[in-house]
Amino acid sequence: MEDQGDKSLYIEEQREWLIRWREQTGTAWDKIAKKTGLAKGTISVFASASGYNGKKQSSEYPIAQKIERMRHSMAQQAALSDEVPDVPEFFRTETSDALERMLGFAQHGMSVAAALEAGCGKSTAAQHYQQVFPNVFYVELCKSASGMNNMIRMLLEAMGIKDAPSGTFAMSNMVREQLRKVDKPLLIFDEAQHLGEDSLEEIRSWNDRDHVGIAFFGNVGILQKLAKYPQLWSRLELKIQRRLPTIGDIDALADAWHIADPAIRKELHSICGRLGGLRNGTKVLRLARMMAMAEGTSMGLDHLMDAWSELDVRMVAA
Repeated sequence: MEDQGDKSLYIEEQREWLIRWREQTGTAWDKIAKKTGLAKGTISVFASASGYNGKKQSSEYPIAQKIERMRHSMAQQAALSDEVPDVPEFFRTETSDALERMLGFAQHGMSVAAALEAGCGKSTAAQHYQQVFPNVFYVELCKSASGMNNMIRMLLEAMGIKDAPSGTFAMSNMVREQLRKVDKPLLIFDEAQHLGEDSLEEIRSWNDRDHVGIAFFGNVGILQKLAKYPQLWSRLELKIQRRLPTIGDIDALADAWHIADPAIRKELHSICGRLGGLRNGTKVLRLARMMAMAEGTSMGLDHLMDAWSELDVRMVAA
């Protein structure tokens, strides 16, 4: 068991490290409090104290332990960041090209819909289009945004407007005012399967009245949902539906990761050719490369198989 002298040295070591680290990084007390789980006042008082104090030792020792845990956590994260390979940024696929053509068409005042399962790259393609082309507003919806009020608030935030007026009518008019200020505006609603009937009708009215381009992106159920509203369905100029990535999509993923080995590419096709698609492939490639880096070798088929086996077990367990 540690004696009082050892505890005192331990406490002072953690205190001195905290003071030195904060001076070097300029980290705010509230951020340090979040990292340690301690109250901001507690941590700042601890750092301002100095020297051995037998009466305070019993209360300071647990604080020092939490400081040490934070140090270990930061060191572990730093080491892990060096080991985790970077995931390639946006890369073109057959599906992303098809979606880009669709969005370009929609930006001329048309309505379109894309129904793709997770792992086909719809969100990545939509976000890339929004970054590249002007006057495009991208909204990733959630279930709580099914109502018209919340949907419009999320759209206004995407437009950079945080102080929206009160009342749905006033907010809708503000949306229209903002859209009239720009040339060929396009609204991309991702995860559009969450939209309720009132929201869909309001969005349709913007297209009718102001010729705003509209793109509904969602899972494979979005087309069935839109088909329930004849006025909206009849206005959809283009529709795309895919459950799985194409062979070309998977080849593009392999190229983005600089995979030349035919055996690895073949196995990657097997992994991506099921629900989860390119998302599964990215996870497996990242883990496989981490395994290879830990061994100090280049990634081989065995690493890919081991990574897929581990991730497949996790997904089944979940």
